[in-house]
Amino acid sequence: MLIQLTIPDMMCSACANTISQAVTALDPNAKVEADPATKLVKIESQTSEGDIRSAIVAAGYTLA
Repeated sequence: MLIQLTIPDMMCSACANTISQAVTALDPNAKVEADPATKLVKIESQTSEGDIRSAIVAAGYTLA
């Protein structure tokens, strides 16, 4: 399943790495593309969108 999320407080590549790590902790096979310039994260994963959203919020980020 492909999920696209906007994360307004993703400012740099370190933020993108933290978000990617939060998602891959849930699903090691997930493909994550996080772009701080557009604040857009594209995730391909078998994990539910709700679980992914929760993991990103737990990592300290807000979702638009």
